[in-house]
Amino acid sequence: MFQPLTLMLGLRYAGARGQHSFASFVSGFSTIGILLGVAALILVSAVMNGFEQQLKDRMLGVIPHALVTNEQGKLSDASQYQSLFPDTNLVTGSAPFIQAEAMVQGPGHLTGVELYGVDPTNEQDPLLHTLDNTTLEYFEYLPYGLVMGSGVARSLGVEVGDEVRVTVTEGSRFTPMGRVPSQRLFTLVGTFTTGTDVDNQLIMARLADAGRLLRYAPEQVSGLRLWLSDPFALAKLPRLPDGLQYQSWQQSRGELFQAVAMEKRLMSFMLALIVLVAAFNILSAMVMVVTDKEAEIAMLQTLGLSQRRVMTVFMVQGGISGVLGSVLGFGLGLLLSMNLDAVLELLGINFYSAAGGSQLPVLLVPQQLIIILFSTLLLCVLASLYPAWRAARVHPAEALRYE
Repeated sequence: MFQPLTLMLGLRYAGARGQHSFASFVSGFSTIGILLGVAALILVSAVMNGFEQQLKDRMLGVIPHALVTNEQGKLSDASQYQSLFPDTNLVTGSAPFIQAEAMVQGPGHLTGVELYGVDPTNEQDPLLHTLDNTTLEYFEYLPYGLVMGSGVARSLGVEVGDEVRVTVTEGSRFTPMGRVPSQRLFTLVGTFTTGTDVDNQLIMARLADAGRLLRYAPEQVSGLRLWLSDPFALAKLPRLPDGLQYQSWQQSRGELFQAVAMEKRLMSFMLALIVLVAAFNILSAMVMVVTDKEAEIAMLQTLGLSQRRVMTVFMVQGGISGVLGSVLGFGLGLLLSMNLDAVLELLGINFYSAAGGSQLPVLLVPQQLIIILFSTLLLCVLASLYPAWRAARVHPAEALRYE
């Protein structure tokens, strides 16, 4: 079969054997290094993407994406501002709320929480969707009923039906004995679980009960909660009238997502160094091949092989290692990512508790996979440039002087 001369020579040098096969040995290990590096990069990126997406789904699925309030943190009637958001494709839900810092006291423990006053009949509130029908019914009709995160309930050691004392400083009064905070006994009617730190921070009371605890005037609330179809489309929200302002989830929870994103970037950078080291091994192996084959290169040049074609020969040799390692590593990374749970089960390794579920979250992003594959191929090509240029610069007279 006909083969271009440059391709034939490049394949021959890539599979060099015999007494000068050490360069081929180094090149083979470089190929394995690229294979493992690409596979590890794809696998770790997929798991980190899965954890990040799981965190977004769990947390951004229950907390409001934006709050409409004023500098005082009190609105006389939040329902009048709901007409500011007619675009239901952007704002999927809105509801008035009351928010305050509070202390909750159980039988033998006291902890700080965030108190949310909500309307239990509002079907747009995703946090209420985590409650079962019995809890939701008690919460709707029982005066001073309380729903708290499972982490808060576990910290206080309380169960459904127990009474807890909720104390807030915002509704405190001045008496002859000094300033007395507002407090009230609430009955625990249920708990919710989101799998995030919200479970350890939040308790919910009915809107009217929270208003009385904080001594709000009738119809007075802290603001309006908004849920968006895309939590990252905050810039598309309409401009508010003077005196009102937005408070977004990025201000309250953004640092957590930034920390996860930074961890993902650092892990990807550390694994990319494996590929970089393997690419440098390809460079060193090719330099040894060029040094070893100087006499053959000189003879090829005397037979009429141009410098450009000599350079192509060694680009082909370096490309073989890069392409082979990249493609095999890409396939191995995809295979492991799509069957990760089965592989871990086979190895007897259990990361399920760290994942917060029965399976490790895995998310393969096509754009990210393409970037990993092509950047690895480009790195291998760049690693081949210097040895190929050095081969093309061999002078036949000097190389054959002592032959």
